[in-house]
Amino acid sequence: MALLVQKYGGTSVGDPERIRRVADRISRYRGRGHDLVVVVSAMGQTTDELVTLAASVTPDAVRRHPREMDMLLTAGERISMALLAMAIREQGLEAISFTGSQAAIITDDRHTVARIEEVRADRVRRELAAGRVVIIAGFQGVSRGREVTTLGRGGSDTTAVALSAALGAERCDIFTDVDGIFTADPRKVTSARRIPLIGYDEMLELAAAGASVTHPRAVEIAARYGVVVRVLSSLLEGEDGGTTIARRIPSMEDPVLTGVASEAGYGQLVLRGLPPEMTTMTLVLSRLTLAEVSVDLLTQVDQADGRRSIQLTVAASELTQAEETCQGVVAELGGEGVDVTHDLARLTLVGSGMHKRPGVFARAFQVLRDQGVEVHSVSATSISIILMVGGQDEDRAVRLLHEAFKLEEVGQ
Repeated sequence: MALLVQKYGGTSVGDPERIRRVADRISRYRGRGHDLVVVVSAMGQTTDELVTLAASVTPDAVRRHPREMDMLLTAGERISMALLAMAIREQGLEAISFTGSQAAIITDDRHTVARIEEVRADRVRRELAAGRVVIIAGFQGVSRGREVTTLGRGGSDTTAVALSAALGAERCDIFTDVDGIFTADPRKVTSARRIPLIGYDEMLELAAAGASVTHPRAVEIAARYGVVVRVLSSLLEGEDGGTTIARRIPSMEDPVLTGVASEAGYGQLVLRGLPPEMTTMTLVLSRLTLAEVSVDLLTQVDQADGRRSIQLTVAASELTQAEETCQGVVAELGGEGVDVTHDLARLTLVGSGMHKRPGVFARAFQVLRDQGVEVHSVSATSISIILMVGGQDEDRAVRLLHEAFKLEEVGQ
């Protein structure tokens, strides 16, 4: 019998009827002889409701009371796991639910943003050997100091893939409300197509770029341990379709691009007239780190007068703090000033085939320029091109690039 790990997101377990449908699906898999570990998220909007509840008691609860926020937020997954275990047992199967701590998912001690350090799966293995379906609360773990922790955004995906690696599962199936990974967000591009197979590197780029179906941390773990991940819709009756994320060898027949993703909510700063020494960049980055500002994109350009400009992109939520910090650094170094651009979106073109085909950069720029879309900055890796455009142009730019590179043919 193959061991499978399945993860069901909040939409999949959003109400009692959907929980019963998940139980039906699990029963079918058990009927085929599979051992199952099932990871669940909180029902529907439960986590958001708990965050709102905390805010009604105290402002900025995550920053001021991180430990208690972890205690509060883990309640959502505990509700889901218990209800699903009950529904499975009503199917005549043996099932048992575990919290992250009971499943021995060991994390560091950073509340609300913990990272998994180890999975001690002995208890899970014993229950599987006894013929039970094991239901585990996603998004949570326990520190070595026995404190309850949560894993942050995408935590249930991360839990599922980490368990798959620890248990040596044949596959990790992530059930969500969409049928796999698409060449673009289908809500923005009607011609977007499902991608049947995608490599870890490409998926990591798309996930980091805003393709919210899977989380980058989960993909990183999958790549490190060779976990095969399949993304499927829990809202469809059959189990065909979906997208498989696995290690694959690029070939000459690969398409130039695999997909395009976008994410709004960025701002850009340009620090002008700085000294050209290496210590300048070091000082800027160290001050931003002290201010707890995360830099997304970073470039530097030497000016005609011999001085240097540094251009950096940050999340809009951190733009005010970043501007204050950069103004201080520029003044300290005798620079010329700081220019700020608000309301930007990040577009990311991803494809392992682009390094074999010249002109991808030029084609992307040409298409956007011809349609009056201003590109504020660019960056690239071996398999991606990142372009910052105005927020008002985000959806149109995604459609233009999807059409220009014929991404609707990728899934055919």
